[in-house]
Amino acid sequence: MKIFRALLASSVFASSAVSFAQTNDFGVGGVLDIPTARSPEENTFSATISRKDAADIYALSYQLLPRLEGSFRYTIFNARLKSRVPGVKCAPNVFDICDGLRDRSFEVKYRLITETEYLPNVQVGIRDLLGTGAWGAEYLVASKRLGNLDLSMGIGWGRLGERAVTRNPLTYVSDEFGNRDTSFGLGGEFSLKSYFRGPEIGAFGSIRYSIPQWRLDLLAAYNSDSYARERAFGTFDEVSPLSYGLEWEATPGVHLTVSKQQGDALALKISAAIDTGVTPPRKPPNGFGAEGAPAKINNADREFGWFPRMAGDAEASGVLLRAMRDEGDGVIRLRYSNMAYQVEADAIDRVMDLIDLYAPRSVHTVELTGDSLAMPTHTVRIERRGSEENLTGLLTPAITLDRPVEIENPSQLRKFRYPNGQWSAGLTARTYLFDPDAPLLYQTSLNVRGVADLGAGWSVDGVWVQSLVSQFDRIIRDGNSQLPPVRTELKRYLQEGESGIDQIALIKRGKLGRDFYYQAYGGILEEMFSGVGGEVLWRRVDKPYAVGLNVIAVQQRDFDKMFGLRDYKTLTGHLSFYWATGFHNMDVAVHAGRYLAKDIGATLEIQKRFANGWSLGAFATLTDVPFEVFGEGSFDKGLIFRIPFDPYSPRNTRGAFRTILRSINRDGGRMIENWPGSLWESMRRTHGDMLYQNQDRMAGE
Repeated sequence: MKIFRALLASSVFASSAVSFAQTNDFGVGGVLDIPTARSPEENTFSATISRKDAADIYALSYQLLPRLEGSFRYTIFNARLKSRVPGVKCAPNVFDICDGLRDRSFEVKYRLITETEYLPNVQVGIRDLLGTGAWGAEYLVASKRLGNLDLSMGIGWGRLGERAVTRNPLTYVSDEFGNRDTSFGLGGEFSLKSYFRGPEIGAFGSIRYSIPQWRLDLLAAYNSDSYARERAFGTFDEVSPLSYGLEWEATPGVHLTVSKQQGDALALKISAAIDTGVTPPRKPPNGFGAEGAPAKINNADREFGWFPRMAGDAEASGVLLRAMRDEGDGVIRLRYSNMAYQVEADAIDRVMDLIDLYAPRSVHTVELTGDSLAMPTHTVRIERRGSEENLTGLLTPAITLDRPVEIENPSQLRKFRYPNGQWSAGLTARTYLFDPDAPLLYQTSLNVRGVADLGAGWSVDGVWVQSLVSQFDRIIRDGNSQLPPVRTELKRYLQEGESGIDQIALIKRGKLGRDFYYQAYGGILEEMFSGVGGEVLWRRVDKPYAVGLNVIAVQQRDFDKMFGLRDYKTLTGHLSFYWATGFHNMDVAVHAGRYLAKDIGATLEIQKRFANGWSLGAFATLTDVPFEVFGEGSFDKGLIFRIPFDPYSPRNTRGAFRTILRSINRDGGRMIENWPGSLWESMRRTHGDMLYQNQDRMAGE
């Protein structure tokens, strides 16, 4: 999976003082195959791969809040294809003679008590919150550290109650807790009649002894899961509750584990963790100022004073200075575009550095109006460093943020030739995930992108994908849906449109007022749909909320991903409310409207977003499509990832790896994806909270 490779690479190159809690085989804090009451620090993202006879497990985990940890996992049960019938080979999803299940599940853990000198950490967890119940278990666990020794003990329900030790204590509250519902239907739903239920509970525990000078931990665990399901399928004959192993920290955040589990079964695990909230170090400009390299200045520019020279140096270092107006009394206004810096404050700091180099000493205050998608989004008023008003630079410059102020009748205006454009080409990898017949397939392709700026807010954007190596011809399963097949015919697009046009469209962007933005577009919008549409957004830089509306008329494309169209047409659109809550960097969005399969409903989206470019979140969509009509998974849901390159690159860059990870590909609750990107998302890095968080970076600190 690309997300595992991206995280492992960033973990290797990242340098962080954050302490990462070790994960168990399921991707959450634990030892070997049982949980503990340990969790990493807030904002820690980890990926875990474990391989053993019972199952291969791929897990992505995130410490959402100081007390709350969540994990998504994909399990390939019986990956070694052991059969209960001697001499008979197993195959995936052949349940009569072997375990061929491929399972998706979510786990959550919450810390109830924080460890003190006398009290242990105490956590409660649900191992299969949204799934088929294959790993169904709940637990209450306590952990106490004594020097280099970390002891954990807990009680468990469900699978963790199979080695029963006593009656379920919750049955003293209500007899209903003695009955555990094991019917999970199509999966993907909350199984409220299963959690913490069952007639009895089990007890488990673990020991972790750390040898810091060797970066090595000695592990031992007693598991109350008897693996009854796997024994019934013949994966195991007998299962011991005892396991032991070694865990080595290869590099900060990367752990390797080898162990003997369930008696004599060899198990291997690798996990990588990284702090998504890390503040990236300030880097030198890519061009002018990097290694002392000056920008080239034409002699003709010198005749026009200091602004053209400053603008040339700014462009060479990743910032376009588009216009300037001298307001008199030591105040100037500048319009700038950040072309290279992930953190917007770094672009502002770069402009202020150049102001110090070039502007007359009489200039003491600068009003910088920045933009996104070439539309003004904010104005920052900042005192010049070293000005008399700033006591010769001894104090941090005063900074104020305001709604965007247009520069009328600029005294200096940089003129750009239209049309102008650029193109780029790069290798990309695409994955096809979670198919029971082929859990991981990939395609390597050459993506060629061209962007042309036509002026006055008009542009053309297009992407051609040329396949180089593809495994998608191995996809066997066809889509099976009771809804219009707006997404479930993905197989045909991947196979018949191995190379083709991903998108090409004409776009118009602009403003309808000081706080109203719009974009209109038409053409090939994505690999499956063409159409025309538009979006309007009301947004104030000093407010934590915004409201948007989009409407798109679409028609399904031919499978070869060229210019042909199929018969299916529809009108889709959503009213959206966006809220930057300020609570632990969380953004909440609600989109209500009509989806591609003509179903009506709403999507709830929650993301943790950081100025460094990281964004992680989850979404769920409920529409008027009944769960049994939707099919497996019951409703559309998934995870959202944006991994920036800047914190792990020696150069300033706004590039990022973006993906949406769904547990299953269905037709209900689906929108047009990745095109052209909502205005809110595109402008998010220039919003007030992101700028306020980094005032010190604007001031050169």
